[in-house]
Amino acid sequence: MDNQPVQPVLRALHILEALNKETVTTLERLHERTKLPKPTLVRLLETLIAGKYVRRVSRRAGYSLTARVLRLSDGFRHTDQVVEAARPVMHALTAEHKWPVALATFDGDAMLVRTGTLRKSPLGTGPDYLDARLPILLSALGRAYIAFCPETERQTILSVLRLSKAPTNAMAKDEKAVTRLIAEIRKRGYASTAPMPGEPATGLAVPVMQGNQVVATLTMRYFGSAMTEEEATRRYLAPMRAAADAISASLAD
Repeated sequence: MDNQPVQPVLRALHILEALNKETVTTLERLHERTKLPKPTLVRLLETLIAGKYVRRVSRRAGYSLTARVLRLSDGFRHTDQVVEAARPVMHALTAEHKWPVALATFDGDAMLVRTGTLRKSPLGTGPDYLDARLPILLSALGRAYIAFCPETERQTILSVLRLSKAPTNAMAKDEKAVTRLIAEIRKRGYASTAPMPGEPATGLAVPVMQGNQVVATLTMRYFGSAMTEEEATRRYLAPMRAAADAISASLAD
């Protein structure tokens, strides 16, 4: 029996590991990290794209992982530590303050809602956004991410969004508006949902940090008819920050 390792499989896994180090990675950077010839890289990347584990962002920006890679570790107890660390903290937050909260992670060009407490909240109405992909520059979750992530990552994300034809990403083309938005969020320390006609609920979101990296964002959704943004931040910003810090501390244990 031939027990020699299957080299293409090992190379593909090596590529996934290299892609996991950055939000978006160019072919040149992958070549530097993996030491694989570029023709081999392109062939394996096309295979991973066909399997929906990788997406080609653009010829210039390069490649990024998709949420499908999470399926590779579904059977591992400690998979996705940030979600596991967040759940008890989020449930306690909703139990005390009643409003639903949700946690999202970055997913290429959007935020992927990973877990939430809508069903645990007596004030939870409206759609359940679990597994939904929310726009970076319109959702509170996305705004909190792009405002607090490292500058190099922010610029990469914005370059991707500028290439998008989706109306939800149109703001990325207005550099001055984006700069003002990010400066305001960083000054306040939280992000709010962009005003949307007919949407009764709004989000108040904060980042979950590890060093200078944003590993997730956390939002509380409340009704604008029930309180102003000023009142919501006065009541809930400190508990939200404490919850984000508790999640971060759990990840460091």
